[in-house]
Amino acid sequence: MTDGDGSKPTVLLCEDEYIVALDLQLLLEEFGYNVIGPFDSFSKGLKALDDVRPDMAVLDVRLRDGEVFPLADKLNEMGVGLVFHSGHVQDADIAEKYGSAKCCHKPIDTKRLRRALREVCPENCPQ
Repeated sequence: MTDGDGSKPTVLLCEDEYIVALDLQLLLEEFGYNVIGPFDSFSKGLKALDDVRPDMAVLDVRLRDGEVFPLADKLNEMGVGLVFHSGHVQDADIAEKYGSAKCCHKPIDTKRLRRALREVCPENCPQ
């Protein structure tokens, strides 16, 4: 799904640390994405799926209401590209469970995040 004029892919953002969430949102917008969120819980992220289908998601693992995996499972079933941005994730575990998902460990590495988004994004992603 893209924004109204079809020019920007959408990224669902789940991060419970306020400053990190704002920083990620600004980065994603600077990269050329439309951001849905940020949400501080996986349940709020799941609820957002009632109204929109994102192209990708950037997910912290530990959120206010527990680990993000119920939301990640749903997004994965929908074919949404996943990037896990967390200090609590092992690349091998994510690759085993989510195949093409990418991991970016905290603190934010701008270049790695941009590369990960490009790798999981559909054709219409900003370069």
